[in-house]
Amino acid sequence: MKDFQILRYIKRWRYLIVAAMVLGLSVFYLYLSRQQYYYATVNIEYLNSGAPDGLTPSGSELNPEEIRSSTIVGAALEDTGLDLSVDYVRNNLSIDGVLTSEEENLKNALLEKGEEYTLKPTNYKVKLTLNANYSEEMAQNLVTAIVNQYMTWYGNQYVISRKKPGALDPNLLDKYDYIIAMDLISASIDSMLDYIYSCGETFRSTQTGLSFYDLQTQLQMVRDSLYEDVYVKAINSGITRDPQLLRDYYTADISEKTLQREKLLLQAEEMQGLLHIYEDRMLEAQAYSSAGSDAEDDGQGDASGSNSIILNHVYEIYDENRQPVYSQNNYETLMDTYASYYASAYTLDKKITEDQYLLERFAGVSQASSEASQAQVHDAIVGLIDSINQIYGQLNVVGTEYNQSEVAKNVRVTSSARSYKGVNIGLYLALGAVLFLGVGCTGAIVLGRAGDLMDYVLYTDKVTGLPSRTSCDEQIEKIAKAGALDTFSVACLFVTNLGEVNGRHGREAGNQMLAELGQILQVTARQYGFIGYNNGNQFLCLLDGCSYEKARDMLAFIGYELRKAQGAIKPRLTAKVGESHRLSTYQIGNLISSTFKQEEIVVFEPDSEDSKGGEK
Repeated sequence: MKDFQILRYIKRWRYLIVAAMVLGLSVFYLYLSRQQYYYATVNIEYLNSGAPDGLTPSGSELNPEEIRSSTIVGAALEDTGLDLSVDYVRNNLSIDGVLTSEEENLKNALLEKGEEYTLKPTNYKVKLTLNANYSEEMAQNLVTAIVNQYMTWYGNQYVISRKKPGALDPNLLDKYDYIIAMDLISASIDSMLDYIYSCGETFRSTQTGLSFYDLQTQLQMVRDSLYEDVYVKAINSGITRDPQLLRDYYTADISEKTLQREKLLLQAEEMQGLLHIYEDRMLEAQAYSSAGSDAEDDGQGDASGSNSIILNHVYEIYDENRQPVYSQNNYETLMDTYASYYASAYTLDKKITEDQYLLERFAGVSQASSEASQAQVHDAIVGLIDSINQIYGQLNVVGTEYNQSEVAKNVRVTSSARSYKGVNIGLYLALGAVLFLGVGCTGAIVLGRAGDLMDYVLYTDKVTGLPSRTSCDEQIEKIAKAGALDTFSVACLFVTNLGEVNGRHGREAGNQMLAELGQILQVTARQYGFIGYNNGNQFLCLLDGCSYEKARDMLAFIGYELRKAQGAIKPRLTAKVGESHRLSTYQIGNLISSTFKQEEIVVFEPDSEDSKGGEK
């Protein structure tokens, strides 16, 4: 049987191995591509003092799952312009708490003691997962947009206590008369100033370089100079487009404000009655408490609790820094409400008085003002609106930056969005290539060795190791199908002393002699051509491209090798040689037949006293 040569097997099946590996990797890649997914993460941290207790800055319960709300996800999808379902994104969005090292140590300590641990982290990881239909960049952009929308929403919901006012309508004069427009401008200035007062005068914007105090100064200058000049001129000159419409407007406004004022005064009167009832109950409780404390004094009691029923511990509440915190009781709350009613009623009184003055001022105006007067006031009001809106633009920038800074004090993003591939296709393909290559090479080795074994069993003579009679027949048939021969030689070798050796030394000795001869002929076949054992102690040599002289050289080589052989018993070997051109025979069957008719040539004669089988 052929030697076990791994490279020979792999080389024989190399194209099939490569084709199978490419096909397997293609199928594997398609499968991995369908299993691929992408995910992106962002870490956020809640910084307000109540966050460790699970509270927002406004005191409500902290719920990071609000990030998954339809409002926030829908706004993020609209912002990015991605064509995704809100429900799909929400179902693939997760928010998981991340414990710090201190929180982890606390958790382990409590669990070791057998105590219950409630997870209230201040750090959370927001993770968005998308399937293979999307991309890594899409997951990163979308999770960033979701977190940005949540930060804005969270700030407006829990951090920012006052919303920015709106800008003035540039077309205000197209809808209202001059005096009414001036009232609306005044209200807009007041709302902008109220917003500035509610923020911090010391905050300064990095974008504009302005502080709230700078904007406050600008607004006050506009109101004290431009606004007052235009307002006084419009009133003193009685400038209007439609005096009757103006009077109707203020008449209706006075009626509405009067009704509001009466309602507030009625509410204040009802609140006053409630306060009287509350005061009576307080006096009764005070008397009861004082009587109890006097009795305790007589019996060695403590009089320090005499006021315990009404104001016990009201001023004994402290914050986390051990600073006293003012606590308001119910009576004080009622008093504040009562005072607010009267304050609102007083404000309405002032506005009603102003409206009545304007109504009286335009009572004598019977027609619209001249176009020149109207144009002068119109241009002045438009300029005033432009100046206020210019300040508003700056206020909007400063206010937005201020709100962002306030939000950043309570919640922040601790890491930018990072995206990842869920399946490392390159790594899996590399492992798959190694696997397929290994399986292919192993299969080639198994198939090659199995082929060798089959050839050995079916087509190899067991004694000589040469191709068997079946192989000789197949080789002859193969040559016959190829057609006419060119330069072709046939040599028939005969072992003439095999019977004598078997009879004298035994069959094993004869087989050993044939085996040694077979080894020599195997070496010869590698140089000259096909040599097979044709049974009946005959060997058939089919030598393509071999002349008669080269065939004789082969016989000489065989004889030389037999003389060098170490075996004690050697064969007596003769041969007959036929060559196609020499015999003018170009069909393999006819050439073999003609070869058997040729003169016998002695290839090797054993050196022995008995030429028929070795020494006596």
